[in-house]
Amino acid sequence: MTATVSLLHSYLIAASAHDWDTVLALLTDDFKLTMKPTAAKLPVQTKAQLVETMEGSVKKWFAPGALMYTVHEVYETKSSEGTIIANVNSDGVSKQGTPWHHETMFIVEAQGDKISKITEFMDTAFVKGFVDAEKAKA
Repeated sequence: MTATVSLLHSYLIAASAHDWDTVLALLTDDFKLTMKPTAAKLPVQTKAQLVETMEGSVKKWFAPGALMYTVHEVYETKSSEGTIIANVNSDGVSKQGTPWHHETMFIVEAQGDKISKITEFMDTAFVKGFVDAEKAKA
């Protein structure tokens, strides 16, 4: 397992546990998260904004440990050392009983022992359906 794959695993475990201090410690100061597709018009997030978003979504919807991540395929790029492409599934059930089964692709870039950038390709239709289901139960 490469160092970047290990960083991704640590990041996902910390996010699942709502361990924001560990999430922050795994990211460079100039970290950026870009969420795709571009049509979703989601803003690029900094390190602090990422944790704020996780607090407002992951923590709001899921108990610690209720959202589990599975890293399937991982591809190392030849163009940039420390960069991987990973197919990741997240599965769980929200606090209100809404099922979550989401597949995403991450491009993870590392600098040394920290993650400097994540580009996440998400299923926006699934996420919208989940959010709508959660709102309907509120």
